[in-house]
Amino acid sequence: MRSGDVIADRYRLEDTVGAGGMGVVWRATDLELRRVVAVKRTSTGDGEQLRREARIGAGLQHPNVISVFDVVAEDDERWLVMEYLPARSLRDILRADGPLTPAGAAHVGVQVATALSAMHAKGMVHRDITPANILVTEDGTAKLADLGIAIWSEVTVTGSAQSPGTPGYLTPEVTRGGAATPAADMYALGVTLSAAVEGAAGNGALTGVLSQLTAETPSRRLSAEAAAGRLRKVARGTAVARRKATRLGLLAAGVVVVLVAGLVFVPRLLPGSEGSQGDNAGDGTGGTVAAEPPGTPAPRREVPGAGNAKLLYGLSGGANLAQASELVAETPVGMLTTTFHQTSDLKTLNTWRETVVPDAYRKGYALHLIVPSWLDDDNPEIPLDTPYGRACGRGEPFTDQFLDDMRSLARIFAGRPDGPPLYVTVFHEVNAFACGDDGYYENSIATRAYYRALKDRYLEIREVFHAGAPNGRVGMGWQGWQSDLDDNPELGGGPSMFDHFADVLAVSDFNSVLCKEPEGNVEDVRLTVAALGEYAPVMVGAYANKDVPPDVVDKDVRALLTDSSIAALVADGLFAWNFNRESVIIEAGRPTYEFVMDVVRRTGREP
Repeated sequence: MRSGDVIADRYRLEDTVGAGGMGVVWRATDLELRRVVAVKRTSTGDGEQLRREARIGAGLQHPNVISVFDVVAEDDERWLVMEYLPARSLRDILRADGPLTPAGAAHVGVQVATALSAMHAKGMVHRDITPANILVTEDGTAKLADLGIAIWSEVTVTGSAQSPGTPGYLTPEVTRGGAATPAADMYALGVTLSAAVEGAAGNGALTGVLSQLTAETPSRRLSAEAAAGRLRKVARGTAVARRKATRLGLLAAGVVVVLVAGLVFVPRLLPGSEGSQGDNAGDGTGGTVAAEPPGTPAPRREVPGAGNAKLLYGLSGGANLAQASELVAETPVGMLTTTFHQTSDLKTLNTWRETVVPDAYRKGYALHLIVPSWLDDDNPEIPLDTPYGRACGRGEPFTDQFLDDMRSLARIFAGRPDGPPLYVTVFHEVNAFACGDDGYYENSIATRAYYRALKDRYLEIREVFHAGAPNGRVGMGWQGWQSDLDDNPELGGGPSMFDHFADVLAVSDFNSVLCKEPEGNVEDVRLTVAALGEYAPVMVGAYANKDVPPDVVDKDVRALLTDSSIAALVADGLFAWNFNRESVIIEAGRPTYEFVMDVVRRTGREP
C-alpha cells in the first residue's frame, strides 16, 4: 500500500507512523467523518486476530482505553481502524525524561486502574500491562493500549492470543503456568508504577500501595477499584502543584506517537511545534492531528488554568443576543453562552449552524452550551431500570431522543479544532437529579444505581461531542451548594459526593459549578472551585438568576471578583466565569454593573 491509497472506500492512507514484527500502522483520514484515525494491518495477515481485538475493543468503552472503531476489508486483508492519539508511551517518557514523581505516577495509575476496573467488571483481563502499553497525552491523560492478547469470556481465544504477556511483568502464578486473572493485571500495574518512580525520592504513601499490588498471593492484591481509590489519594497530595506545573512534567510539546498492539512508532513533530518543517509549520492547521475518537471519550482537551490571574468571561442569553449587550460590546467578554432546554429548541438552533455559530467563531468568541436545564415538570423523577439495578431519578437523559439531541447540538455548534473552543456543561445541576435527598450519592440503593448509570451516560455524551465537534470540551454541571452541605462520607453527601464521581470528573475536560442561591454564593463558589479543581479546570458555568436579589448579586461580585479573590480562585483551578444574563447585573444597579465592567476589562482574557 502507498500514501494516498483508500481502504474500504473510506480511509485514505497518509503515512506510516510505525512498523514492527506484528505489522504496520498508518495515519489515515476518515473521508466520511473527516477525522484522523490510525489503521493497522498485521504482517501475518491474521484477520481473525484483528476481528477478535476489535470485538474486545467494541465491548469496552472507557475514556482510559484506546478506542477501536471498526474492522474493514481491502483486497482480502483485514484492517483495524483505531483512535489516533497524540501521546508518548510511558516507557518512552521514562527513557527520555527519567522517573516520575510519586504523585505523577499515581495520577497515571489512577487512570489505568479505572480502565482495568471497567475491564474486569466485564470479565476481561488485559494480560499485558507494561509501560509500553500505557499512553500519556500532552495534558496528562493516560490510556491503555494493546488489546491484542486480552482475554474475554465472550470471545474465542486462538493463535497469538494464547501469549501470556511480557516477561518481567508476569505474576508468579502465571509464570508457573496458571491462568491470567484480574489479580495478574493488578500485579503488572504495581510493577509498572514501581518502574515509573525508580530512583525518585519521597515515594512515601505510594510505596504501601505498590506493595499491596505486587503481593505474592493473588487474593491479597488490591482490586482495580480499591487501587484507584488509594492511588487517587496519593495523587491528590500535590494536586495544586500539578495544575500549576501542568502536563505532569511528562511530555515534550508537539510530540505524537501511536502505540497499539505492541508496536512502537516513530515520534513526529506536530506542524507548528519547535523543530517542525514544511509549508504548514506554524499555520495552526496541525490541530486536526489531534484525535477525535467517537468510540470512547477522547483524552481531556487542555483548558487554560491557573498562573496569570485572568479569567475567560462569558454571558448567557444565546450566542446571537449576547453580542448585542453593553457588557460584550464594551469589555473583553470572550464567551457566549446558550442554554438548551428541550428538543423543540433545535428548530431555532438549526438555523444558527450556517450563520450565528460560524460568525461567533470568526469573531474569536468561544461558545458555551449548557445542556440541559429542565424544569421539574418537564423531566419528573421516575423509576428506571439500569444495568446497576432499579433506580429512581430524572428519566430524560436516558432516552434515545436525548442522545439524538446531543448529536444535533454537536453538529450545530461544531467549530475548527484549531479555532475558539466550544464548552459544553452537561447535566445542569447533576446533584439534584436522583430521587430522595438532593446532594447524596448513597442515601438509597435506587439513588446509587441512578448515579452510576448517569455517569455512564455522561461519558456517552462526552463521546458524542468529541466526535461531532472537534473543538468540543465537555464538563459536568454541579450546583454550588453541594460543598456547603454537611460532609457525610457514609452516605456520599456534601463534598464526599464528589469522591463518588471522581472517575468521571478526572477525565472531564473541565468541571462546571452553577451558583444561584438567593442567600449568597461566595462560599459556594470558593469551596466548589477548590473541590472540583482537584480533578480538572473549573468554570463558573452560570452565576445568579432572577431569584438572586440585587443586593446579593452586588455582595457576591464585590467579594468574589476582587484581584486577590480572582488570584486565589485561579490558583484553585478556575479558568472561566459566566454571568447568567446581563439583566442579573443590570438589576443590581449601575454601580454594580460598572464594577463588573471594570473587572472584566482588567482581568478578562481571550479564549
